[in-house]
Amino acid sequence: MVKKLLQGGKLEEAVSYIEDMDDMAEKMSFPCSTNNPVVDILVGNKLGIAKSMGIDVDCSLLLPYPCSLRDIDICIVLSNALDNAIRAVKSLGTATEKYICVSGRLQGDFLMMEIENSFRGNGAFKKGTGLSNINAVAEKYGGAMSIKTQENVFVLHVLLIIPQHSESSTQQMD
Repeated sequence: MVKKLLQGGKLEEAVSYIEDMDDMAEKMSFPCSTNNPVVDILVGNKLGIAKSMGIDVDCSLLLPYPCSLRDIDICIVLSNALDNAIRAVKSLGTATEKYICVSGRLQGDFLMMEIENSFRGNGAFKKGTGLSNINAVAEKYGGAMSIKTQENVFVLHVLLIIPQHSESSTQQMD
């Protein structure tokens, strides 16, 4: 849209459009500090959308940065997981607690991420493209994805292996 306005010489309209988008993004954002600026924007926006729907949100995800994981791969995992969580929680009745919690940490060469949300069901859910995409990223990094449902809770675990390469181990003695 901005490109079209600028190509048409409508500078003021383009600036106004960007300001409107900034205002909307700010209203739908949730402060999240993962240590990765790209992921912060994605998770902050997704959780901001959830919060604007009346869903309680929390983020305690710490990522190594920079690292050998591609930002796009982390974003594929978190975008699909959060879209699924928002869709599931949005469909819950008013009597049910509505929440999404994103957490994770680096432990040695392993990045462990967990996305937990309130859930209605008896352990049954549809595995779609989103979960397939998450699983593909996990496999790409030699990791795994697992799902656990218990009572009114859905938990997605994603494990990625991040090889640590130290320069001292690659130096040779003269």
